[in-house]
Amino acid sequence: MFSIHGEWRIEVCGNVVVQWFSGTWNEEAIIAYVKEFRAKASPLKGSPWAIVSSFEDWEFGVPAIDKHIEEHCQWFKDNGCSKDCHIYTVSAAKEMQLERLIPHTDESYERQVFTNTEDASVWLASHGFFVDSLSINQIANT
Repeated sequence: MFSIHGEWRIEVCGNVVVQWFSGTWNEEAIIAYVKEFRAKASPLKGSPWAIVSSFEDWEFGVPAIDKHIEEHCQWFKDNGCSKDCHIYTVSAAKEMQLERLIPHTDESYERQVFTNTEDASVWLASHGFFVDSLSINQIANT
């Protein structure tokens, strides 16, 4: 087993999971992240909740993470996540990997990509999920 490559922070703010990602991710990182995510998000199961993810500092992940991301996304959709925001400056590399792996909008789940926290916060609020852009930025910059 290799050491973890990649960093993250996860905070639950009401009914919104706010997360920040950084670096280049290996399989060990995604396994540890998923375990932490499920522990922190489990109390939200049974009612609608949302995710906002800052990928501004994230670089990419090795191919071995793909299956874990797909399983993780299915878990959060199956357990009440109905809205999902990605925040990052336009990047072909990020878009190729993230938007290929993360589920697309369907009848019970909607995902949007934003270039700033303010727009993400406004969109979430319009759907009943309240987290201010300052909280998102604080988690990303802790």
